Amino acid sequence: MSAEDSRPADRGAFSPPEAPTFRCPSCGAPAARDARGCVHCGSLLATKRCVTCFALSPREAERCVKCGALLPAAAFVAEGSGRCPDCRLDLVAHAFGAVGYSECPRCAGLFLKREAFEAVTKDADTRAKVRLAEPPAEAVPTAPAAPGKKASGALPAVKYRACPSCAKLMNRSNYGGGSGIVLDACRDHGLWFDRGELAAIVAFLEKGGWDRIRAREREKLSEEVRNLQTRRDFSRSVGMPTSDWDRNQQGLDALGGIAGLLTALAGWFLKR
Repeated sequence: MSAEDSRPADRGAFSPPEAPTFRCPSCGAPAARDARGCVHCGSLLATKRCVTCFALSPREAERCVKCGALLPAAAFVAEGSGRCPDCRLDLVAHAFGAVGYSECPRCAGLFLKREAFEAVTKDADTRAKVRLAEPPAEAVPTAPAAPGKKASGALPAVKYRACPSCAKLMNRSNYGGGSGIVLDACRDHGLWFDRGELAAIVAFLEKGGWDRIRAREREKLSEEVRNLQTRRDFSRSVGMPTSDWDRNQQGLDALGGIAGLLTALAGWFLKR
């Protein structure tokens, strides 16, 4: 019998057991990521279907487990309710992939929930869908100049619009503090975008707008810190209290001085 014959039979390479990568959130049992339901407790698991590759993902997932695309969410859904603040026509629900929006069939204005707009600004695939789907902004015609005068670049009159959902007047703000794109925003329901404004914001962000916004915020914070330090240095130089503790301490010192004065006066009267 040779040495080779005495060796134990080859049982194949050792494969360590793989730990489950997904567990049922209800009972904790291991499950496949694309399982429709838990085989142990029957809870629904993969209930979100990707609008890009149509694969199922766990109900708490934000992105598709197969292709990585943004998944639909209740916060992104556009009900399509309400009317256009300009045309007074009923808005129609559409979607940029997983992100829903309501659109006016006449002027192509868009109404998005705040969560949906945040998804547009942060997700590259959604921004690409906006560029493909939203019509370009139309040039605003200007009135002809009077004879002998140059055409003026007068800005259009400020107009406050009503929210399509609650009919309250929306606030106006310059997006990013310096983009030049003025948005109409309702605190409770969402933002209104004129034709081409959402695509303009996408272009602004992809041309370094986020970097400029963050740089402006850092500069503003640094300026506030410098102003605070200047006020503190000035207060110390003139002996003013710079905090509540300093004010309380100065108050106690003042009370101590008054008490000492009263004690001295009492002693003087008793000696008379």
